[in-house]
Amino acid sequence: MGRIAILVRLAFEYSPPRRTEYEKKHEQCGAPKSPPVLFRFFESWPPATSVTTGFVEMENHMRFILTLILACSIIVSSPFATAATQDPQARVNQVINAAGGEVKLLELFRFSERILITATEALPVTEGEKGNRTSVVQVGGNWWIGTAKRDKDKVRVLCWAWSLRILLDSSSKIQPIPDIEVAGRPTFGLRVTGSVKEPIDLYFDKELNRLAAIDYDDTRHIFTEWKKTDDGKLYPSHVVGFRFENREDGRLKDKQWYQTDILELTPLSKLPDELKQ
Repeated sequence: MGRIAILVRLAFEYSPPRRTEYEKKHEQCGAPKSPPVLFRFFESWPPATSVTTGFVEMENHMRFILTLILACSIIVSSPFATAATQDPQARVNQVINAAGGEVKLLELFRFSERILITATEALPVTEGEKGNRTSVVQVGGNWWIGTAKRDKDKVRVLCWAWSLRILLDSSSKIQPIPDIEVAGRPTFGLRVTGSVKEPIDLYFDKELNRLAAIDYDDTRHIFTEWKKTDDGKLYPSHVVGFRFENREDGRLKDKQWYQTDILELTPLSKLPDELKQ
């Protein structure tokens, strides 16, 4: 839309040093003045057989021009066109800076959570409540529950994604995707391929530049209630998963299928001895 506005403004503000023959004849007929640049455009038309025919031709050309402008404005303002014109690296820089920079991104950590497979939202976590799962995650690498190494790729990829480190991996290819709303708030999206087997879509709150949701495989994971570790590293303490009714158009099922609440998260400087291979 910006380019169209500039062209229209130039058409109205540009003033040539002399009036054209078309302009003189146009004014003699008592018709309103048109912008000088449009006169040059009209002057190139084949001569009309009469004044009436000339104005009919001009009207038809003006309708054509206005139709083109309207079509361009619709295309340029569509979410797909908007996404295509965004600079993905600029977006990556935005969200990394909002998190405090790369130094503030989680890399190796232990966390305790209350994870529930439930279609009904569970009551909030109470003070002193115990979790039902304790894990150690090596972002972009391995995942352990207790001392048992797990091979579920989806969980490892999700942790890699919500840590944001997936955006910094040299093998990640990042492209913008159309904006959506998450929990009633506008978000912009980035799709990551190359470093993962299946594409993964990350959506960020437009105001906070903070991760709001991840679409991965058949589920949208929504992240809220963000907290900070003692050294200032952000993590979402509440995550809810909704399966897609239709992944193509983004429709979700009415009810959630899981939720997890992180009760405690501690960054680690090295892998615990009992987990070393």
